[in-house]
Amino acid sequence: MSQQQLKKYGTTFYFASRFLSSKQMEAAAALYGICREIDDVADKASDKVKSRSQLLELRNALVLADRTHPIVDKAMAIEPKISLEALVELTDGVLLDTEQVAIQTEAELLRYCYQVAGTVGLLMCDLFDVKDPVARHHAIDLGVAMQLTNICRDVLEDAINGRVYLPAEFLDSVTAEQIAESDQSAVEAVKQAVSYLLSEAEVRYESGISGLCFLPTQARLAIYIAALTYREIGLVVADRGFDVWQGRAHTTKTQKWVIALRSLISFVFSKKTHQYQGFHDRELHRGLNNRPGVHWA
Repeated sequence: MSQQQLKKYGTTFYFASRFLSSKQMEAAAALYGICREIDDVADKASDKVKSRSQLLELRNALVLADRTHPIVDKAMAIEPKISLEALVELTDGVLLDTEQVAIQTEAELLRYCYQVAGTVGLLMCDLFDVKDPVARHHAIDLGVAMQLTNICRDVLEDAINGRVYLPAEFLDSVTAEQIAESDQSAVEAVKQAVSYLLSEAEVRYESGISGLCFLPTQARLAIYIAALTYREIGLVVADRGFDVWQGRAHTTKTQKWVIALRSLISFVFSKKTHQYQGFHDRELHRGLNNRPGVHWA
C-alpha cells in the first residue's frame, strides 16, 4: 500500500505515521496494506462463501509460508521480518466477519479484538525490532483498546449491516434490527454496553501507553500520537452520553493536530513514555490462552 492509500483508508494511522522516519513509514504502510487487504476479503465481498474460501486458502498459505500466494509474498518481503503466526491469528479473526456476527460473551469479544487488532500491535513490534515479551504484552493491549473503540464507534453501522459485536450477555436479547431502528428497548442496553467497553478500552490504553518505552524514540512518539488520537474517538462517544445514534464519532484534522501538540509536550516532559513504570497485568489477557505474545499463566 502506498502512503497515499494509507492516507485515504487509515486517516488516524496516516496522521501518526508522519512522525516516523521515511523507512519506518514505508514499512508501516506496507503492513497496513496487507492487513487492509485481508480485511477487505471479508468486508467487500458480495459472496461470503467465496470470501471465506479465500481466507482459508490464505490461512493455509501463511501456515506453510507459501510465497506463491501474493499476500504471503508481500508479508515475507517486509523488513524487518514480521510474524506469519500473528497474521494467521488475524486471518482467523477476519473469518468471523464472513459469518453472521453475533458475539455472545465478553471473553469471545476480547479474543476477536486480540485477533484483528492485538496482532497488529505484535506486528508493529516486529517492524520496530522489539523483542522483549513484556513490550509485546502491552502492544496487544493497545491494539485491543483501539478495536474496542472501533466497535463502540460503529455500533449503528454494524447493526445496519446485520452485525452485533457487543456481547449478547450485555444486551438482554436485543437484536441488530432493534439497534438499527433505535428501538427504545435497545437504547439503554446498548448505552450501558458501550460505556462498559470503553472503560475496558481505557484500562488497555493505559497499559499500551506504559509499554511505549520499549520502542525506538521516533516510533514511540508516532504510536503515542496514534493511541491518543484513537482514544479521543471514545471520549467523543462518551461525551454524547454513549448515544451511538448521533452519527459516527470522529476527530477532525484540527483536533488531531491539537492532540499531536499535547502528545509532543507530554512526550518531552513526562517519564511515562520513556521509562518503564510498572508491570503488565495478566488479567487483561484473560481468555486469550497460549496465543502469540499473550501474558498467561
